[in-house]
Amino acid sequence: MTPLRDNIIVERVAAEKQTASGIILKRTEEPDRAKIIAIGPKVDEVSVGDEVLINWNGAVKVSGKELDKEYYVLAIEHVVLIY
Repeated sequence: MTPLRDNIIVERVAAEKQTASGIILKRTEEPDRAKIIAIGPKVDEVSVGDEVLINWNGAVKVSGKELDKEYYVLAIEHVVLIY
C-alpha cells in the first residue's frame, strides 16, 4: 500500500495494560497512539516507524483478507504530536 499526496498509513498501538511496577490500568476508550507504516510523497513531518498521537476524525479503515492487521489512512494534518 502506498498513500498518495499528504496521506499516511498507520496501525493502532495497543494501550498499556499494566505499569512497570505492576499496577493494572483500566481503560475503556480506544488508544489514540498509532505507528506510522507508510507516508505519502508530500509528507516530511514524520517518518515510517514513528509513534504518533492521532485525531481519528477523518481516518479511513483499511482491512481485508490479504492484510494481517487493520490499517488506517488519514491526512498528515490529523497527527497531533510525535512521541
